Amino acid sequence: MSTERHLLNDLIKSKTDTTGSEVLREIEANDKYIKDVQLKKLKDLHDRQFKERCVSPLIRLYEKYNTSALNDGDLQNWAELIDRDMRILEGTIKILREELDEGQ
Repeated sequence: MSTERHLLNDLIKSKTDTTGSEVLREIEANDKYIKDVQLKKLKDLHDRQFKERCVSPLIRLYEKYNTSALNDGDLQNWAELIDRDMRILEGTIKILREELDEGQ
């Protein structure tokens, strides 16, 4: 058996840690930390910002116009308010998509 082959077999069968295996173990630990801790924080931050920017304004719109339109009893007025709000939302989504496309 050649010397290189013998050294390779010794390296493969070795039970001691090498610098490479220690670095790999550290990378795996970092990956676990990123997935378990940092990704959770990022998701929570995203969810909170999404709620503040999108969900809460829609809830306020609903609460504002739902009571006033139903109290008036004017179905035509209510339909016009909903139509206007839908157009505003469509325009906002279109602008956000355009900004997202420009950013990529």
